[in-house]
Amino acid sequence: MWAASTLVFVLLRLAPGDPYAMRFEGLPLPRATIEARRAQRGLDDPMPVQYARWLGNIVRGELGWSEQHQRPVRDVIADLLPRTALLMGLALVTSLSLGMWLGAWQGTRAGSFGDQVATTSTLVLYSLPEFWLALLLLQLFVQTLGWLPATGMVSAMHEILPFGERVRDRLEHLVLPWLALSLVGVSVFARFQRSSMRDAWREPFVRTARAKGVAERGVRWHAWRTALAPVIALAGLTLPALVGGAVFVERIFAWPGMGNATVSAVNARDYDLVTAAVLLSSAVTVFGSLLADLVQRMVDPRVGS
Repeated sequence: MWAASTLVFVLLRLAPGDPYAMRFEGLPLPRATIEARRAQRGLDDPMPVQYARWLGNIVRGELGWSEQHQRPVRDVIADLLPRTALLMGLALVTSLSLGMWLGAWQGTRAGSFGDQVATTSTLVLYSLPEFWLALLLLQLFVQTLGWLPATGMVSAMHEILPFGERVRDRLEHLVLPWLALSLVGVSVFARFQRSSMRDAWREPFVRTARAKGVAERGVRWHAWRTALAPVIALAGLTLPALVGGAVFVERIFAWPGMGNATVSAVNARDYDLVTAAVLLSSAVTVFGSLLADLVQRMVDPRVGS
């Protein structure tokens, strides 16, 4: 977390421009006024001094001030993070559940026609970047079929709609970004689960269980539990991938979340908001890896031995 946020801190300040140069660009303001604002924020100090001040604020839990939003960064994150968490949470649950089910089904039928069709389909999805898949979904469901809204979280008339229509409006706006994040994840989990399940299906304990008369459903259940550990590790590493995918998907669908705000903050050189976003995504990466390790130990005690 410290390394990632420090690297972003340095790179942002090495890039041309600063929050005030970008904010007041094209306005007939005296240069002295802009320089006074920069000095007020300490942007004219040497970089080591700025870094020491920023690091001290982070240690105290102060994330800084967003020049773009004219609010504390903490308040901006509090407003935007739940929207991104909703999108990522739904995508992760969908990717895990459908991907694991599909991969387990393929693993027990390796080489069949259905397995070949599913393998080809997941390979195609696995090869598609989220932003390109998002553009394809826009073309299909918005431009061609006209079934779903293109951008935003709600429509302009959302507040005056009846309760049922408001719920439907939110769900319709959620479908496309949710699909764009979920489909690639489903293909990733399916491919890993298939490979792991196929290996477990060939283990001697499967033949032994069948020889003892264990029902086929029970045999599949035990094989699936054995094949679960690698997929759990993958799930922990999927969280940072979802964060990166959310940046592009939110931007394309104008979803008002942290990913969209981070791109805008980079363009506006909103230093504090960008570094806070990177710090947050690094924390998600660390948390995902730790959670995956703990769940792996619960599922398979051999991991901790």
